[in-house]
Amino acid sequence: MDDKDRLLLNLLRQDARRPLVALARDLGLSRSATQERLAKLRRTGIVAGFTTIEDRQPQQRQSAHLLVRLQAGKTCAQVVPRLRQRPEIVLIHSVAGALDLILRVEADTITEVEATRAAVAATPGIAEATTLVALERHLG
Repeated sequence: MDDKDRLLLNLLRQDARRPLVALARDLGLSRSATQERLAKLRRTGIVAGFTTIEDRQPQQRQSAHLLVRLQAGKTCAQVVPRLRQRPEIVLIHSVAGALDLILRVEADTITEVEATRAAVAATPGIAEATTLVALERHLG
């Protein structure tokens, strides 16, 4: 599974009934290439019907949460669309309080987690991104 497959899964998580043409546009691929990727994900059992089945071996992937504070005057609506384009970001919550966003990042290596953190921190509109690396999963 590569970054395009992960992005496809993220798009399907957001809307499992999204038209193939829209998926292809968001992936930057042709309709036929997107259809082939989706067919492969169906054959391997990752996509079943209109439901994504998450990797059942979370210990094989690195997981981290990024605590994000936006620059003054910036809004989630301005920043979140850019973050959605990163396939390593699997969850985005806007929150009340001193922070603005909490992101969950999943990657194959800690180096990829760090690269994602650096990309998030460099995203226009983001003032600060703090990383919390998950050591052990106890639930979920």
